[in-house]
This record gives sequence, structure tokens and C-alpha cells, in this order.
Amino acid sequence: MRLRLTLGSALSLLLSGIIAASPGSLLPQWQEAFDVGSRLSLYFNLYLAGLLAGLTLSRLTPLRHPWFSLAMVLAGLGLSLVASARSFDTILWAAFPLGLGVGAINLSGNSLPGDLFPERRMIVLSQVNAAFGLGAIATPFLVSIFPWREVLVAFALTAFAGALLVWRAPAGHVVKVANGRGAAGWMWLLAAAIALYAGLEQGFATFSGAYLTKLGYPTALAGALLSLYWVAFTVGRLLLSYWVAHDPLRHLTWLICGAVGVALLYFLPPLPLLFPLAGLLIGPIFTTLMAMGQGRMGVSAVAYALYAGASGSTLLPALFALLPVTGIPWGLLLTGLALLTLTQSLRRYDARLAV
Repeated sequence: MRLRLTLGSALSLLLSGIIAASPGSLLPQWQEAFDVGSRLSLYFNLYLAGLLAGLTLSRLTPLRHPWFSLAMVLAGLGLSLVASARSFDTILWAAFPLGLGVGAINLSGNSLPGDLFPERRMIVLSQVNAAFGLGAIATPFLVSIFPWREVLVAFALTAFAGALLVWRAPAGHVVKVANGRGAAGWMWLLAAAIALYAGLEQGFATFSGAYLTKLGYPTALAGALLSLYWVAFTVGRLLLSYWVAHDPLRHLTWLICGAVGVALLYFLPPLPLLFPLAGLLIGPIFTTLMAMGQGRMGVSAVAYALYAGASGSTLLPALFALLPVTGIPWGLLLTGLALLTLTQSLRRYDARLAV
């Protein structure tokens, strides 16, 4: 049963990556088939509202059965609705239920492996979470070579299969927190670090291509390097998690130092072409921090981590967007340095709590 539930969790996070990557991957097809215009912004707003609602509803109960399976079914139905759309209005109607399903999937899919393998929580969570990256990598590739509606139907069937795998998933473990005030302060530091990490991850992914084209490199090259960034990101989660798990905060500090070094390369053309290395280095950060939170405060910490990640991945790139393209290296560098400083503070705070 443990293997089945682990595979189901990986499939759920694969689905989360697919849905997250779908708007960007399908926008050219949607623009060709429908009158999209500025309504794409409404899609993202409806999706975000559903995401936060699904995450909140899941956080309010430790039960995963039958809600985890129903969330997978809801996501599958949303994908089916998009696949059958004859106008963009139908896609807008699908945005909220898609977000609702993904919000619940993200919480259960990220917390269930840690409950199943508490002795190897960091390693297993990183490996399972690599499925999110695989979904994000596969989606633009598949819709570029196959009819997009048929691809979405296949994704929907994947969601229904995943619902069967996670059937009867056990409730989340409730952790009795000692030194409640100190642990709460530690969790706030952890959430802030996750928010900065999410902003850094999205900053590299969203603005590196624009910076390279500003330097005069071909758009096709920038796109290929972005795909390589996500590949490196997934490989980092799969491989580096073993090393990080031995001394998490210390080893994360070294990885963040490396990411800061990659940000410095942006000031030295043609070295910005090496930006995919950032994906390899920052890949394990989120899952490691989230696993630490779950180990100390239970499944509720996963919810706080996801809230922080959603906030950081939205608000920090919005600030980057206010910068001129030539200012992007400064935004990445300052975010990386802030994350490094906060991780050092978290190390000191964690050491005090352990005494």
C-alpha cells in the first residue's frame, strides 16, 4: 500500500506540474482558436482563487480520504472541460475548479510521502516532487507535436488513474509541538525563506530568456536554455537530495551560495548562458525546507510552505517586472543574498531550539 500511495503522490504532483505549465504551453493554440485578448489575466486570477481555496480547505482537515482522490477527479474534469472548449469562456469556467483541485493536490501530494517515510522524509519528498518538474517539462513538448485537445484528454485520464492510486490515503500525522512560541518563530523564518526561494526560482525562469535576448542571443537559444533549466532543476531534486539530507541547512547554504554565483555571471557576458546551472542548485531547496517544517510541525507546516511559495512566486517576479531588463541581474542577486542571509538566521534559530 505504501508503494501505491507513493506512486499516487508522484502522479498527483506530475499533474500539478502539467496544469501549472498548461497556460503558457497552450497560449499560442488558444489564441489561434479563440478570442483570448486580455481575458487570460482573468484565467490566472480565477485559478489563483481556486488554488488558495483548495489549499485552505485541505488545511482545515487532516483527512485525506476521500478528498485527495476527489481533488484528482476534479482536476481531471477541469482538464476535460478545457479539452472540449468551443470558446474561451469555457476555459475560464474551468480555471477555478482546476485551481481548487491543484490546491488540494499540492498539500496532500507533498505531505503524504513525508508521513509514509518519516525516516527518509527529505530524500523521498525531493524524489517524488521531481514529478512536478517532469510535468512542466513534458507539457510544452507534447502540445507542440500532438493535437492539444487530445493531449489534455490523456492528461485527464492520468488524473483519474491517480485518483485510484491515492484511494484510502491515511490522515495526516498531527505533531505535538514543544516550545510552541519558539517553533512558531522558526516556522515564520522558514516561510520567509520559502517565499524568497520561490521568487528566485521564478525569477531565473521568467526573466533569463528576456535578458539573453536583450544581449542579442537568438530567441530559440533562450528557449532551449530555459528547457535545460527545468531539466537541471529536476535532476537537482533527484540527485542532490541525498547530500542535502545529511546536514540540511548547512548544505542548503552552499547551494544558495552557488545560485548567487550564477546570478553574478549575468554581469559577465557570455557567461549568462550558464544560467541553467541555477536550476540544478536550487532544485532541492523547497522540498528540503518543507520536509523540515513537516517534521517539526506536522502537515500544517506543508500548508504554510505552500502559501509562502505561492506568494513569493507571484510577488517577487512582479517586482522584477518593474525593473528594466538590464536590472534583472541585480534583482536575482539581491534575492539570492537575502535568501542566503535568511538561511543563516534559520540555522542559528534552529540550533537554539535544538538545545
